[in-house]
Amino acid sequence: RILIGFTCTVCNNRSHKTMSKHAYNHGVVIMQCDHCKNRHLIADHLGWFRNGGVTVEDLVKERGETVQK
Repeated sequence: RILIGFTCTVCNNRSHKTMSKHAYNHGVVIMQCDHCKNRHLIADHLGWFRNGGVTVEDLVKERGETVQK
C-alpha cells in the first residue's frame, strides 16, 4: 500500500489516503476530498484522462511545484 497526503486545490483541506502500488503504477487512481467531495486525478496509466501514463508527480511538476517523498 502507498500512503499519500495531498491538499485539495478547491477547498485547501489536507487529506491522507491509501492506494495499492499496482493501481498507482498500472491503473487509474482518483481520490475524493473528504471536505468538499471534489475528485483528484492521482494516476492514469490507461489513458482515460490523458494520453500516455501520468502520475500525480508528473502533474505537480507540470505546475512547477515540488513533490516530497
